[in-house]
Amino acid sequence: MYRRLFTGMIGQGKTASFLSAMREARDHQDDRGIRARTTIWGAMTSHTNGVLIASDFDTLSELEKFTELAAVDAAFATMRRAVREQMVYDSATVSIHRLAYHSEGLISSEEATAPRKFMRILTGDVQPGRQREFVLSISQALEYQKQRGIDATTSVWSSMTGATNGVAIVGEFDTLGELEQFDELAAQDQEFGRLRRATRESMVFQTSQVQIFRSFL
Repeated sequence: MYRRLFTGMIGQGKTASFLSAMREARDHQDDRGIRARTTIWGAMTSHTNGVLIASDFDTLSELEKFTELAAVDAAFATMRRAVREQMVYDSATVSIHRLAYHSEGLISSEEATAPRKFMRILTGDVQPGRQREFVLSISQALEYQKQRGIDATTSVWSSMTGATNGVAIVGEFDTLGELEQFDELAAQDQEFGRLRRATRESMVFQTSQVQIFRSFL
């Protein structure tokens, strides 16, 4: 699976019009056979008018079809322009990622569950040659937290643009209480702390950043 991330900021007072424009654009691409799981998240940390649009494609060819549609379909271009007009567009960035690990196993974008209500993203860089060790440490930590009642959908994404050793660990939770339970376990459980430390040690952790989002669409 491949993920196209579009990040930026919504203009003040334009959240409703932004979401309306996004729904119209999403429906248009669905009608044209572009299969993508598109979710929209609003930032709860840093700039609170920040927004993240995540579009998941099963294959690179599906992502290329989306790019082609954006280039040749005048109606789609107009709809996407309507989205951008609701944003502080100079701050927007696009990045492409490849799925490296998912807590539900091998799935397609069509099989993926609906997005949960809150999302925690840890971004950073994996040290060269330690990708396999990194993914193994993630899977062990996830199994441990699952056994202790932390209900979360977790995925790991490797960067295909920018720094190609970049990685994003994405945890989705149904409630803020579950997210707080995760933070509490991380702070108080020594074994969980050891497992998470193994993950951090395979990363260039000084570059990492944690962000919290809530589901918009």
